[in-house]
Amino acid sequence: MKYTSIFFIGLLVILGCSNAQTSDKEPNLTITGKVNNPQQGVITLNEIQRTSIVPMDTITLNDDSTYAYDFHGEPGFYRLNFYGIQAITVILENSDLVVNVDGSDPRGFYEVSGSMEIEQIKKYNEDQAAEFGTREQELNNRFVEASQAGDQEKASSIQAEYMDLLKDKEKLTIATIKEIGPNLAAYQLLMSVDKDRNFDFVDSVAQELNKKYPNKFFIQDLVKQMEIAGRTAVGKVAPEIALPTPDGEILKLSSLRGQVVLVDFWAQWCKPCRKENPNVVAAYNKYHDKGFTVYGVSLDRTKDKWVQAIEEDGLTWNHVSDLNYFNSEAAKAYGIDAIPFSILLDRNGVVVAKNLRGDALERELEKFFAAE
Repeated sequence: MKYTSIFFIGLLVILGCSNAQTSDKEPNLTITGKVNNPQQGVITLNEIQRTSIVPMDTITLNDDSTYAYDFHGEPGFYRLNFYGIQAITVILENSDLVVNVDGSDPRGFYEVSGSMEIEQIKKYNEDQAAEFGTREQELNNRFVEASQAGDQEKASSIQAEYMDLLKDKEKLTIATIKEIGPNLAAYQLLMSVDKDRNFDFVDSVAQELNKKYPNKFFIQDLVKQMEIAGRTAVGKVAPEIALPTPDGEILKLSSLRGQVVLVDFWAQWCKPCRKENPNVVAAYNKYHDKGFTVYGVSLDRTKDKWVQAIEEDGLTWNHVSDLNYFNSEAAKAYGIDAIPFSILLDRNGVVVAKNLRGDALERELEKFFAAE
């Protein structure tokens, strides 16, 4: 069973090594393993930091292609780099680890075993595959068939089924995290849990992790993310926005109280936003007479492109922008670091749903107005 971390995509890798270090302290754990195809160069242990992967030590390979290394360090996420060719992400805490690799191919064989955290993640992956693997593959096959046949209605229906599948998988993830308690395996599994849909749970686990690992940047970042997310969590009154319209008049979000409002962060240059706009237009046209409107917040830089996109996409609702890109005061208040981003507010300005894509917005509005 292979183990792959989902946390480290996009981090900058700095190749290199430091002089081998020794310590008089008892090691936290021992890393052992075998390299099937040793290459010229060195094996390094690297610590994953916020913006880089920093070399810590070198590891000596024995004549029989095995190695053993005593780790003296803080619990965290690390990388074993074999000759600058193959790099494996591991969790190091208190349990010994076995890492066997090919050594000659970036995508070659590797096997990680031994530590409690790794075994917990393996079991979780096995449970997910056993419970959802067949169902997920069937949905994928049906979606491909519907797409190839040009049956968009059927494809959308299958997408809705897939979203239900993701929610079911998420339930298993949450149950697993509760079972294993706050550790670095739980942290990694937590990364796949929707923070908006499960705000209270994710926030509570983040606080527990922060108590156990108070100096870990990735946990501190998670705590900060949850603080920001809490501003727009379901059940909260949305933060005020007061920005200029294309005509230069200040329009407050709170002035729309009494209506059901979609606060929609978008921009002319954002292709996913423009692709989503027809779905928002359809929902607006269908439910506007019942009291639904949209408050569009643009992260554009120039007025002409902003206004041009409004006209091109037929966005006939309220629009505001300070033309400050992601430095927009509204983007800061809502913790926006990617768009499209949207939240749905009830008539009192309370958040009822977030990031409804495709026909999900219409389904949510249908349910909302039916309940009134």
